[in-house]
Amino acid sequence: MRIKTYVFDDLKKGIDILKKEYGPDTIIIDVKENINYNNNKICEISVAVEDGVEQMDFDSKAVRRQAEKVRDDVTRQISEKIKQLESDIIMDRLKSYPLPLRYIFDKMVKNGLDSRIALSVVSEIYIEIGELSNQSSKASFFLKDILEKKIKISDLTEINSHILILGPPGSGKTQTAKKLEMMLTALGRPISLLTYYHGKKRDVKQEFDGNENIESLYGDGMEKLCSLIDRDERKKIIDLPGNLEIQKDAANRLKDSKILFVFSAGSRDEKIKNYFDLFIDKGIGGIVFTKLDEEETLGHILSNLILLEQKICCFTTGTDISDIIMPSKEIFYKILLEGNRWKREEARL
Repeated sequence: MRIKTYVFDDLKKGIDILKKEYGPDTIIIDVKENINYNNNKICEISVAVEDGVEQMDFDSKAVRRQAEKVRDDVTRQISEKIKQLESDIIMDRLKSYPLPLRYIFDKMVKNGLDSRIALSVVSEIYIEIGELSNQSSKASFFLKDILEKKIKISDLTEINSHILILGPPGSGKTQTAKKLEMMLTALGRPISLLTYYHGKKRDVKQEFDGNENIESLYGDGMEKLCSLIDRDERKKIIDLPGNLEIQKDAANRLKDSKILFVFSAGSRDEKIKNYFDLFIDKGIGGIVFTKLDEEETLGHILSNLILLEQKICCFTTGTDISDIIMPSKEIFYKILLEGNRWKREEARL
């Protein structure tokens, strides 16, 4: 596909000629009017033309296919040009920043943070401290402060309602529910875990080392689930299956509960956003990202937190209870500047 530019003395006449030449679905890329040429007014019309195509039988299926292919090519080329232009603008802006800030930007992008967010971070550092950002220690110190402002943290100990564990199948909801129950109990916040299984029965207490704070419910008994929740005043973590309809039903019935979304660190951005869109009018308490040890980089999960403006509850890196990681500005800094330390099996926090 190529772009061809034609010159006419009349715009409407020129468009009519090109449509007769290349077909009624001709894609006009650009039009320039009232160009002065030898004391005359002319216009330029640029059209997208498939290589080797001059005239065609406009009533055939092949023509429609060819026209769609040209549109796809034009869309792709325009998209690529926009991306390249955005990249050039970012690179040009970076040239005005001190070297430590350019280094921070490169590290953050390399470790998965969206380049636009990375640019806004170094921009805020420069606004805060100006030429002091020439000192790496100063730049790093304020980087942590900026990350703390951009990424909000949810304190689980301050949640005084039941907690609904929601998320797609395979994201690690049940293991996360177990870890949260054990952690909150250890912190002096007694809470019981109610698991709801849709399908084959499982000996949940045996899976969770005979923990007496764990109860199981099988089948479609949403009414029974609600009655068990209201049986006593103890707050409960409710572990639901990955079935989206069951999750939506529970969220609608248990309106006073807080929702914790559980996603694996490898979840696609659109999947996370789609889940939030479905529950946007519910009480969202925050996000848990699991399986950090399975990803090469982790900056993308921080990008999601910033773009969605949602709070992070915790991270997990494996199946052991000790693999829960509480968020902090130090953790955010390590993810963006040091990379995925958990992937490399270094000391865990």
